[in-house]
Amino acid sequence: MSGPVVPLAWTAQGPCEPSPGSGPLPVSAAASDPPAPSSSVPAGGREPSASGLPPAVTPQLGDHDQGGLPNCVPKVGMTFNSENEAYDFYNSYARNVGFSIRKNHANTRADGSLCSKYFLCSNEGQPVASTTQPGRKKRSSTRSDCKARLQFYISREGIWTVQKVELDHKHYLVSPDKSHMLRSQRRLTPSYQQIVNEMRQEGITAADMQRVFRQWSRGAENVHLLKKDTQRKYLQPSYAQKLLEYLKNKQTENPSFFYAVQLNDDGRIANFFWTDCQAIVDYACFGDVVSFDTTFETNKFEMPFAPFVGTNHHKQPILFGASLIYDESSESFNWLFQTFLTAMSGKQPATIFTDPSAEIIKSVRLVFPNSSHRLCLRHICHNAVKHLNHVICNHPEFLSDFKRRIYEERSVTFFDLKWKELVNAYNLDGNDWMNNLYAMREKWAAVYSRDSFYADMMTIQNAEGTSDALKNFRRKLCLPEFLEEYEKCITSFRQNELEADYNSRQTSPVPYVPDLPMLKTAAESYTRNLYSHFEEEFKKLFTLSCSLLSQDRTISTYKLTPLNSEEEAYVVFNSEDTTVSCSCRMYECTGMLCKHALRVLNYSNIFTFPSHYVYKRWTKYAKAGLFGCRNNSQSGNGSSMLRCARISQKMHSVALRYSMSEKALQFLESGVDKLTCEVENLLSHINLNGNGNDTGQSSGFCNGAMAESLGHSESMYSEGA
Repeated sequence: MSGPVVPLAWTAQGPCEPSPGSGPLPVSAAASDPPAPSSSVPAGGREPSASGLPPAVTPQLGDHDQGGLPNCVPKVGMTFNSENEAYDFYNSYARNVGFSIRKNHANTRADGSLCSKYFLCSNEGQPVASTTQPGRKKRSSTRSDCKARLQFYISREGIWTVQKVELDHKHYLVSPDKSHMLRSQRRLTPSYQQIVNEMRQEGITAADMQRVFRQWSRGAENVHLLKKDTQRKYLQPSYAQKLLEYLKNKQTENPSFFYAVQLNDDGRIANFFWTDCQAIVDYACFGDVVSFDTTFETNKFEMPFAPFVGTNHHKQPILFGASLIYDESSESFNWLFQTFLTAMSGKQPATIFTDPSAEIIKSVRLVFPNSSHRLCLRHICHNAVKHLNHVICNHPEFLSDFKRRIYEERSVTFFDLKWKELVNAYNLDGNDWMNNLYAMREKWAAVYSRDSFYADMMTIQNAEGTSDALKNFRRKLCLPEFLEEYEKCITSFRQNELEADYNSRQTSPVPYVPDLPMLKTAAESYTRNLYSHFEEEFKKLFTLSCSLLSQDRTISTYKLTPLNSEEEAYVVFNSEDTTVSCSCRMYECTGMLCKHALRVLNYSNIFTFPSHYVYKRWTKYAKAGLFGCRNNSQSGNGSSMLRCARISQKMHSVALRYSMSEKALQFLESGVDKLTCEVENLLSHINLNGNGNDTGQSSGFCNGAMAESLGHSESMYSEGA
């Protein structure tokens, strides 16, 4: 049974306890109505309550709020064990008083550790001048230059101490029956998000979701999200139109430009994907490894930018395609991956790297069944900072130890041993995140990646290089800014490749041993960057001892041991065909011979580079003779649409390759004209013999736009002829 209502005084701080020695609160003051609003809003005034209570009277709250947090006013000197604990405390106080909060700027020390941070009232700051086009409704603003805030000092041990308190507000405070609608109270927890996603996939409307949540939570005031929080966010019609115009203009400039959009049930554009002919040709050559990243917070319209990224023969990042997705559901990823395969003529990558999302893992398994799926180690390191921040604050060396363990590649036994040492050293036996990570180690640990080719994309240097190249997409951008940044990015990538091609073809490195045929062949074949890596690996062979274990005719088995190390490797060498296989499987994973294999070749007096180990992917002329990608599994009975795409890619890549020679282009054009006449004669002959169906119907894939139904969605593709 509820107790009597105890009136409280209203101050700028909201309902507060009487200060020591102040005596009982005067009932008349507590029950009086606030002054009427004027041009100067009274500090801390409450808006009228729908419950009928006077604005200055609220029921007396207990020692803890509904979330179990202390119900007290912030004071200087209060301490908290983490940022989440400090935020939850201030957010709980804000709900009781009637305002919303947000995090603001932070200060760091010279070593990068956090030293101070501010939590502010959401009404802090001045209203931003509207940039809305004439005739459009202006967006409302909540800013009123409110100064209420908490300033925290963070010690090196991770303790958050309240350093400064400002409780006065310059705006009306929300009444208790509306406090659950405040933005900071509507945090979508992972469990809520999962339920919302599942309901969306079942077709449950936002209104029905709200009714379910109200029943579960026993009242709307206990639901931590509003109806609009359960609605999917789409690209605004004006932005969608601008993006479509951009894509159509790109296709006008280059008929081989490919783009696709997905429409949802209500006809609104949900997802975008686009790529150009140069990217398609790059994929045909370097599409053995792809990284798909959805962690970019790119835009102010809250649609994640998800690029498909690879690495070229200079170990530089290249873009295979780009997408904007309105939600991270299995349906969206299924459509996106299928569209990507369509653009790339059905060629699946040998390995695909993604962030650890359950929806992505499910879609990769469905759309890329022949690809090896790996989790990006950079994302795992980033998540470690979030989930193990308390460990990093107390032990700054933890992150370095953690990276050494996840990149450990000597053996599974050695990895397990070192992982247990890490867990025991930092008392992480009961940490759920570490336990879950270890349970799926076969998806990310370097030691488990030896059965798939990953082209050096698992290294720290490659991950950091790709992240730096795309860093500008990790900030909020409006659509024009985003498109401008995308153009700059892809232009920069291709210019870097051109410059690297020029340096590799026009200059030659000085080999470590100038007269050694193996190094001379490597210098003549590999790009400058690859040769540098190969030479570093070659130098390491002199630190290895080599001993013969067994020999059977032309096949010999060797044991390789580094000096002052217990690391071992075993190499099998066939002198008849000069083939070599190492237990470290570096060649199978990266396409470059390892120090162990090089040591055995040197031990066996093989001083020339075996030609079958010069992997064309890493050579100066990796793209030579490449006009397109043909999927053998589809060559016999593949759809005419995919075959049309392959032919288009081949012809365009030929034109690109010889675009610098006017004579070559004239010869190519005359050849195309001659071939066109021959094809027309062939079609006429087929039609005269009554075999018109053999030609198939004209495909809109190459000459216009086509719509195709995918489940409950509609997709539109467009590619020029």
